[in-house]
Amino acid sequence: MINPRKTYSLKSVIIAVATAQFIMPYMLAGVGPLLPVIGMHFNATAVELSLINAVYALSLTIFHLIAGRISDILGLRRVFLIGLGLFTCTSGILPFSPNITFFFILRFIQAIGAALMNTSGLSILTNCSPKDRLGQTLGIASIGIYLGLSLSPCLAGIMAKFFGWSYLFYLMIPIGLIAWLLMKYTVKEEWYIDAEYPFDWTGSILYAISISTLSIGMIWILNGIWPIVFLSIGIIFFGSFLKVELTEDHPILDIKFLIHNHAFLYSIFALLINYSSIFGLAFYFSLYLQLGYGLSVLTTGLILSLQPFVQVIISPIAGRLADAFGAIKIAIVGMIMCGVGLFLAIILEIHSNIFEIAYIQMILGLGAGLFASPNMTAIMSAVDSKHMSQAAGLIGTMRTFGLLLSMLIISITMNIYFGGEILTAKSMDKFTAAMDMNFWIFSLLNIVAIIFSIMTLKVKRKISI
Repeated sequence: MINPRKTYSLKSVIIAVATAQFIMPYMLAGVGPLLPVIGMHFNATAVELSLINAVYALSLTIFHLIAGRISDILGLRRVFLIGLGLFTCTSGILPFSPNITFFFILRFIQAIGAALMNTSGLSILTNCSPKDRLGQTLGIASIGIYLGLSLSPCLAGIMAKFFGWSYLFYLMIPIGLIAWLLMKYTVKEEWYIDAEYPFDWTGSILYAISISTLSIGMIWILNGIWPIVFLSIGIIFFGSFLKVELTEDHPILDIKFLIHNHAFLYSIFALLINYSSIFGLAFYFSLYLQLGYGLSVLTTGLILSLQPFVQVIISPIAGRLADAFGAIKIAIVGMIMCGVGLFLAIILEIHSNIFEIAYIQMILGLGAGLFASPNMTAIMSAVDSKHMSQAAGLIGTMRTFGLLLSMLIISITMNIYFGGEILTAKSMDKFTAAMDMNFWIFSLLNIVAIIFSIMTLKVKRKISI
């Protein structure tokens, strides 16, 4: 059960969690503009460049779900501190990687810490916030996420220009330490939920193996027989995972709850598909601007920061709109705006005006800002306290699984067009062809996400009648 003794202020919780939430997306969006520089440092191929964020997203996808139950057992605050500590320490070690393989391993470990702190942090916020202010609370806390997204490309450019790419990671040490101290010394309460029940080790292991093998098989699907073997293993293990979760008394994923809670299920799928449709644009725009236009890392970072900068402004407004007019309606409007941005991205050409890219970034920021916190509010308000940590874990899982799907689509496309070839300015014709193909796929995914949100709205209306 949840500890009833209140020894915190909501303001302290919001500041601590928002500070921590700043650094998780910082490590995604900030790495984007640095991909060409990191690629030269490690002599990485086009496929390896796409894997830098794919590995991070894979780890987040695996451990976000598992972290929900771990937080329930060990305590939300304790897991938050452990995850933040792991994330901060790994960030300081990453620049010392001797090769790209070791860099991948550390990125994977770094994301484990991110998953632990993100899942537990969201649960802490939901437990602390009054129900009638949940949308506003999540909207304010989401500012940390969008500040991380908006500032990191610019900071990445500044670091690369004046200090070197490794300082993007070093900057995480003081920021992570501040967030850790805030939670440690300003929030004294601990939260436990069904801590007496055992951890679902079987389900966790099956889930981790299935997601890992499926991802590996998908990335190298064109490289002979062995990827097919990995895909087959992944499908078998995922089927076994679902079977175990249906019979487990205390699963990491309560499938029975998902099946019967359609509003929650549809909102989760909308989250998954929408993130898979918009995340990959940052990868393409980063390389497109630097290799196609010859822009510096700093200028590229400034342009890429436009989307999350708009999200910073819109997020708290979207939270209040969700409380006033209904979270799902606002989320649908946000997804439609994302669709407009994706359509405009499709018609970009190799020599399109640079202001067109900036305009697209701002439209995507408006759409993502209107979607994110209202959709999160719709999800968290659809569950009881027993399933709160699991819901928080699923939000992180689906968000990062969406990022992973986006990067898998890109990795497969890079494999088709480039194979082991190193991406340079001379190969921009092939690059833009790959980019166009993926933007069409992302646009179709956006339409599917809108359909799921409309289905959620219909379910909510039936319940209210």
